Amino acid sequence: MCRNKASSGTPDTNMTSGNVASVAVASSNGDITNAPPSIGTVSTTSSSESLLSLPDKQGLSVGKARANPMTREEVLKRSNPETLCLMIIEDKVYDCTRWQHIHPGGFLTIRPLCGKDATDPFQTTHPKHVQERILNKFYYADLNVDDDAEVTAADEATLAFRKLTRHMEEAGLFETNYTFYYKKAAAYTTMFLLVLAGVLFSDNLVVHGFAGALLGLFWQQMAFIGHDLGHNAITHDRVLDSCWGIIVGNLMTGISVGWWKRSHNVHHIVTNSVDYDPDIQHLPVMAVDPAFLAKPIFSTYQGQYLQLDRFAHFFVSMQHWLYYPIMAVARVNLYIQSINHALVLDYYTKTKDLVWRRDLQIATLAGFWTWLIALTMQLPTWQSRVLFLGLAHVVAGILHVQITISHFAMPVHAGVTYDDSSNGYLHTQLQGTMDIECPTYMDWFHGGIQFQVVHHLWPRLPRHNLRRVKTLLVAFCKEHGLEYKQAPFLKANLIVIEKLRETAEASEGFSSFFSESMNLSG
Repeated sequence: MCRNKASSGTPDTNMTSGNVASVAVASSNGDITNAPPSIGTVSTTSSSESLLSLPDKQGLSVGKARANPMTREEVLKRSNPETLCLMIIEDKVYDCTRWQHIHPGGFLTIRPLCGKDATDPFQTTHPKHVQERILNKFYYADLNVDDDAEVTAADEATLAFRKLTRHMEEAGLFETNYTFYYKKAAAYTTMFLLVLAGVLFSDNLVVHGFAGALLGLFWQQMAFIGHDLGHNAITHDRVLDSCWGIIVGNLMTGISVGWWKRSHNVHHIVTNSVDYDPDIQHLPVMAVDPAFLAKPIFSTYQGQYLQLDRFAHFFVSMQHWLYYPIMAVARVNLYIQSINHALVLDYYTKTKDLVWRRDLQIATLAGFWTWLIALTMQLPTWQSRVLFLGLAHVVAGILHVQITISHFAMPVHAGVTYDDSSNGYLHTQLQGTMDIECPTYMDWFHGGIQFQVVHHLWPRLPRHNLRRVKTLLVAFCKEHGLEYKQAPFLKANLIVIEKLRETAEASEGFSSFFSESMNLSG
């Protein structure tokens, strides 16, 4: 049922010059520019597997492999996301120009790394067999390592990070203990059965409210499983984890694993970039930094400018008060994004994404709405129905607080980092991410995302090993003089609220609406 099949979501599967109005790309200096209307003619009818079946070094490069090694400067200068998308992995240069549009992780994860050193983001997000069996098909040139600059302290930290990753691999820390997930499956099944019992076998309004709250907790916990599956951190088989992800995400929670991967994979590569990271692009409702208010930001994820008008300034001016109400209903936006992505609506029409198993994505989303509506209609009164659905979504809103507090309060940057080791993968993730301190008995509540720093550095790491690896990472950061950020859950919430308030003060709406209209300044 879950064969590896993809669809671009439109009858015409060629990305030709009339398909995209404008595409933002990174120039060699990391600034954002608007590319010409064309993004090249790339067929999406061929699956990634069909291209990968070609012999090594055949069919996947847009040009001939170079005989002479290239310096890092040459790679950066020659690279262009449209015509020659080169990236460095270890001591070789690879051409991903054609591959980017059928890349299972999405083309938006490759384009930011064009001309950059992608060694760490590649190795931490792909299992070994991808590098051993597949990477050679993209070979373009050797890297002239003799031309590299003198090793700095930052370089030493990066090299030590790669050594630590290899040590973790050898120690089996990337291997899954399935007993952990069997227990989770039993607990979540029991939880859902209690929801059904509360709806089907009681006429008590309080019981219906309890069932709704329990459904919200069920959605929160299932999101953690979906998160693990989306990173291929359970079976470590992309197709198998994706199939389970469709069941856990689309069918049981109404959140598309296809949409989630498109968004979340990019977030991991360009964490806290104002123009690249979709997880901090929330205008016109919210802005996490004054940088979003200084001038209109072109979102490379959406392929359009973020809304910045009086309406946006008005909402941002009150965002520190609206944060929790917004989080309580934020799930509705995820429903909309899931449907838009599966049906290729809104800004998804501009990029013609390769939607993996679009038929199953749509069918399972429809299945979610079918069972949720049918279950809700079993309740005897409209009061019970409103209470049931309302509490379910408010309780599930806790998840959105948990997701955002690790990044909203952290520094942001423009464009793409990875210029050198001083702002490479290791430093980018440490700068833009914060862990949440919690006792072991609360690990179930946070679902692994309390270890965001660890998770961002090693996304494939199974959840049950995160706490153990945190100990290794804290010692590593101390040894290399790197800042490791963490705070208790309540304190992290206060930090976020304060950051939102500071940004609100920078908005036009704050001064004009609060000071002038309400005369709060006295």
